[in-house]
Amino acid sequence: MCVRLLFAEYRTAPILIPDETGYLLAARLLAGGAAGNLSGWSFYQPGYPLLISPAYWLSDDPVTVYHLVVAINSLIGAALLPLAHVALRRLKLPRAHAYLLATVTALLPSVLFYSQFAMADAVLPVVMLGWLLLIHSWIAGGRPGYGAAASAVAAYCYCVHSRGAIIVLVHAGLLAAALWRRWASRRDTAVIAGTLVAASAAAWALNGWARSQIYPGGVNPLGDFVSRRLTSPDGLGWTLGLATGKIWYLIVSTVGVAGVGLVAVGVLAARRSTPVAMRATASVMLAAITGIAVASSAAVPDEGAVANFAYGRYLGCLAPVLFIAGAAFAVRATRRAAVQVVLATAALALVTGGIVCLHAGDRLSRSFFTALEFPEICFFTWSWGSLKLWSATCVALLLLALSGAVIAKWRRGGLLIVAAAFIAFALADTIVVANRVVRPPERMLWSAASLAPAGLRAQDRVAVNYPDLPWRIWVAQAFQVRTGLVPIDRFRGATLPPDVTLVVVPWDGVLPPEFSWPTAPAGWHLVSVRRTYTGDWVAWRRGR
Repeated sequence: MCVRLLFAEYRTAPILIPDETGYLLAARLLAGGAAGNLSGWSFYQPGYPLLISPAYWLSDDPVTVYHLVVAINSLIGAALLPLAHVALRRLKLPRAHAYLLATVTALLPSVLFYSQFAMADAVLPVVMLGWLLLIHSWIAGGRPGYGAAASAVAAYCYCVHSRGAIIVLVHAGLLAAALWRRWASRRDTAVIAGTLVAASAAAWALNGWARSQIYPGGVNPLGDFVSRRLTSPDGLGWTLGLATGKIWYLIVSTVGVAGVGLVAVGVLAARRSTPVAMRATASVMLAAITGIAVASSAAVPDEGAVANFAYGRYLGCLAPVLFIAGAAFAVRATRRAAVQVVLATAALALVTGGIVCLHAGDRLSRSFFTALEFPEICFFTWSWGSLKLWSATCVALLLLALSGAVIAKWRRGGLLIVAAAFIAFALADTIVVANRVVRPPERMLWSAASLAPAGLRAQDRVAVNYPDLPWRIWVAQAFQVRTGLVPIDRFRGATLPPDVTLVVVPWDGVLPPEFSWPTAPAGWHLVSVRRTYTGDWVAWRRGR
């Protein structure tokens, strides 16, 4: 937790717009505050905002709230260490080895990176690992309480992110398999299934309420993309190409260890001699990975970005689980088995990388690229303006082979060396990415969208011209305003609501700022004129 707080202490405002703003507005609503309006954007479920909403009970200052949200992220994210320790102990590792590798898992670069933002990805790794541990406990021990808890966690995922729908389906498939294979009695399975249905219904109701409050004009219908992509040859090709890119990213971003884990989990799921609980858990993991990779790829529109072809965030919630599986295998495997799995991992990385290149073509070099979407890969290759796919692949596989050789030669001492190297690597990655990738856009966006120069007051009611004002500006301002934004396009001149005190409108930068709002009623005057990298705007205030 302390490491996360140290890295995130400098964060003052959201930069992953509109994702962070969507979660923050939902948290404010759940804390009893104003709803805001993000109509037309993707729906950000209220499950994660439910966890961070206490920040709004402690303060109504946006900067303080954001600091508190990061602190809550750190507290929840720190639970990854004890959960990883439990998982490694179940994989038969000694206590010392389990604690050492759990520490490495908790400090994975992707885990540290997203803990700095107000996003569901800050807590999903903990939720996913807890869900899998509960499934294993239920099947291994035959205690329905663990199964019911696993159902509740799966349903909670449904109100955290759209990926949660896949988790609910996978969990329902597990219950069907448990009934068919008689892993539990019919009565116990019925109780566990009832918990899943009831908890999912509650999650659905909470999702519906939050959607009606924050998205009164409707949400971006991503489901339409899914249905079209999965029912046409071109759509299927696009979907499978993107899903392959997510697997490539998962392998390379963890220096190949998650790839080793993926191969090992596949062997456990296929081998009949694997204990029932372990085999069931491994099968659930594979189903979740496949489902999330395919569904998230089908739902994403073509945005002309490199991240359309290789992206790590959606499978990042399962990266710690696969890292645990890969690390445990590396410690326990014979040299022959280790060489075979490393070779299989290398082949998987090369094949998936090749498919990404064939699918994307020259779009990997000419499409929009931002290092915020490739933090680990950019650090590997020290390339901050483009994706060096093959360089990153070679670096990851080289480090994987080197780590395996060190462990094979010195065993216990080698494990300590490799673990220390991984921790140092993760901390260096996080420091460099924070300074080169996170801080500059945060300063730029905050400077461009801040309402402080307009003299924003706690009691201000702010109206914004939604259609014409650059979306990054008004979405960022939605977080700053404590009482919510009023869309100015729904009224003109004299119909301005009487409680509005500040109005933000776009400015073309050519005409005098006084002409930016030609229908301004009497009694309004300019208070701020801003030229920014993402668009120019003007603020008007009522009275003096």
